Amino acid sequence: MEKIADYMYALDESAIVAITDQKGLITHVNDNFCKISKYSRKELIGQDHRIINSGYHPESFIRNLWTTIANGKVWKGEIKNKAKDGTYYWVDTTIVPFLSSDGKPYQYVAIRFDITGRKKGEEDLNKSLKEISDYKYALDVSAIVAITDQKGTIRHVNENFCNISKYSAEELIGQDHRIINSGYHPKAYIGELWTTIANGRVWKGELKNKAKDGTYYWVDTTIVPFLKADGKPYQYVAIRSDITERKKGEEHIKKINHQAIEHGKALEFKNRQLVDFCNIVSHNLRGPLINISMLIDYLEESESEEEKNEVQAKIKPVVNHLMEVFNELVESIQVKQDTAIEGEKLYLDNCLEKVLVGFETEIKEFQAEVKADFSEAPVVFFPQKYLVSIFTNLIGNALKYRSPDRSPEIYIESSSVSGATLLSFSDNGLGIDLNLHQQHLFKIRKTFHKHPDAKGFGLFMIKTQIEAMGGDIWAKSQPGKGSTFFVKIKNEKHEQH
Repeated sequence: MEKIADYMYALDESAIVAITDQKGLITHVNDNFCKISKYSRKELIGQDHRIINSGYHPESFIRNLWTTIANGKVWKGEIKNKAKDGTYYWVDTTIVPFLSSDGKPYQYVAIRFDITGRKKGEEDLNKSLKEISDYKYALDVSAIVAITDQKGTIRHVNENFCNISKYSAEELIGQDHRIINSGYHPKAYIGELWTTIANGRVWKGELKNKAKDGTYYWVDTTIVPFLKADGKPYQYVAIRSDITERKKGEEHIKKINHQAIEHGKALEFKNRQLVDFCNIVSHNLRGPLINISMLIDYLEESESEEEKNEVQAKIKPVVNHLMEVFNELVESIQVKQDTAIEGEKLYLDNCLEKVLVGFETEIKEFQAEVKADFSEAPVVFFPQKYLVSIFTNLIGNALKYRSPDRSPEIYIESSSVSGATLLSFSDNGLGIDLNLHQQHLFKIRKTFHKHPDAKGFGLFMIKTQIEAMGGDIWAKSQPGKGSTFFVKIKNEKHEQH
């Protein structure tokens, strides 16, 4: 009888209970029913459940409920009710019909749990022990139940516990809950659970368990300690609700969100490629076009056929270089579905030689000197169009922002550092005041000198390209003395996703 009383106590403490006769008239309600409905017992006894009908559910929903229980079957579902003060609340409901000897229901016991704040499947099944065998039966139908002694040894499990854990009652009795421990939760989490119930307090939380066949399942758990006269627990009743599907739904939502973020990153990268293309077209082609324009001016000013032939001979390599760069830029607009950028083995001296063709006229005009030493690290693995863009921009900037007091001197060097290749581009030009511009050096549309061709695209563009391949770029500079740009390129193959 003590266990029966405990069941009744636990049920009244944790659930909303109502008993009706076969006509649906309320014959009994517990304190929780009165509290959530805001009606007194006197107002409820003799009424039917239309007194709390919210009008939310269609007639077919209520009709299905009554058809089910009138045929002696248990009904489970979620119901939106209306309290006396006009407020609404949701309850997860189990209605158990009790049958007379002729198989007809003579009363219905409705056990409800408040899910107003946890509408989407999250239940709070408190420890429920019910009056006589009927209360115990209703609880066993609606929940996963286990009872342990004060040491945590399992003394009782219901059929639902066996079904979800895939262990038989014989396999579970005498064991503790480590038999279904998934290893998912940290020791501190389990320690807090035991500290709570050992001190006589109810513990509520979500647990991931492991079934006999190795599959995992989640349960929303309420553990109620039952106390002796001295206030010490003599047993624990654990009431659980299967929330595995809800957890799977949450994981699915997380996965979808992650996929959406990755898709957004892919779109962002594609957009960046398009921006790069526009910027490269407007920026990288300017140098060769200036050279062509200057050569045409020389051609028009030439008085002898010999001079004209010499100038014409110089135009063709510049035009060829221009077409080559343009073709590479056209290829860069073809954004791949997987946004992968493939690198290739490139010789730095070949790249420099190719780029200098486009600057030949400017170098001669400004009496510039370009020197390079790639002996320590002559080869890199990098996309060709990006490497050409880096050389073009940094050499072009050195010529564009040359000092009016001296001829331009450009020195390019490669070295091996920490599994990477470090390129340095040094010049003796105007320099940049990094105290003022350090934070904006590689931002788009930022310029640091007054120049008609300064657009603020070049450094931004090459930084984007370098970082897309897992590299880095930085600079040292002194106003009036010149600048050095450092480009760090990974030696191994790198893919951008």
